[in-house]
Amino acid sequence: MFPRRFGKSNHPAIIGFLVPFVAAGIASVSILWGWNDHRSFFFRMTFVALIPLLLLFGLWLSIKSIPHIQEKGDRDYAYSGLVLNIFFILLYIFSAISIGYIQNR
Repeated sequence: MFPRRFGKSNHPAIIGFLVPFVAAGIASVSILWGWNDHRSFFFRMTFVALIPLLLLFGLWLSIKSIPHIQEKGDRDYAYSGLVLNIFFILLYIFSAISIGYIQNR
C-alpha cells in the first residue's frame, strides 16, 4: 500500500466558502438575542459593521483563491464561496433597503 499524498489545500477558498455561513449565524444569534430591542448598539453594530465586513472578507478570499485553483485545487470551494458571498451580499443589500423603506413609511 502506498501512502496517500494530499496536495496543499487552497485555504482562502475554503475560508471564503465558510465565511457567509458564519455571517448568517451571527445575524441569527443577534436577532434571537436582540428580542424586540433592534435599536440597541449591539444589534446595530452587528448589522451595520460586522456582517458586511465578514461578507466582503469572504468575497475577497474567494476572489483571491481563484488564481490558485490550478496549483492547489479546491475549485468547488472557490466558485461556491464566490457565488455564496455575492448572494448573501445582495440579500443583505435588499434586506437593508426593505428595512429602510418599512421604517420610513
